[in-house]
Amino acid sequence: MKKYLFLLIGLLALAVALLWGAWRGQRQEARRLSHNQRALLEDVRLYRTRDSLSAASVERLTLTKKEMESYQADLLGTIEALNVKLRRLESVTDMGTRTRYEVRTVVRDSLVYRDRTGPDTLPCLHFRNPYLELDGCIDSGRFSGRIVSYDTLVTVVHRIPRRFLFFRWGTKAVRLEAVSKNPHTSLEYARYIELKKKRKKR
Repeated sequence: MKKYLFLLIGLLALAVALLWGAWRGQRQEARRLSHNQRALLEDVRLYRTRDSLSAASVERLTLTKKEMESYQADLLGTIEALNVKLRRLESVTDMGTRTRYEVRTVVRDSLVYRDRTGPDTLPCLHFRNPYLELDGCIDSGRFSGRIVSYDTLVTVVHRIPRRFLFFRWGTKAVRLEAVSKNPHTSLEYARYIELKKKRKKR
């Protein structure tokens, strides 16, 4: 009789453990979907730092492998082009930038030699600062040259705790902050996606 009682207790304990695991998994999934919904409804926050550099703030999206394949085809194509397997992906960020700089420089004449007509003079431009290089000449009404823009994007991922009065605990959201070090660059949008990892079976 005791043997059956212990067996029944063991089965009940196993059932409770399985139900607890399933409930915990469903709770985590509901929390993930809630965070994703808030992140999708929230606009990217574009702002300027104290030194007037362009910055962006966006909340993290946590996607499963299937969701990534279904809803992020553009990023998936880029990831595949980089020869990175989706199952090995940890996270991915992408940002849109726009660099605008009004160039004011002196036009200088440059002597060029042509095969048939001999030497000729072309108006040429040369401009350089820590963020932009411009070199080129105007020939027959057409500009031919090189424009090079330099920039550095710094990204910081941080957790935002839950708050009640003066108390802070847990994690309410995970945000990405990005800033462009080129003062002539503006961040247009930002996106931060983290791939949900499956639990390893023991």
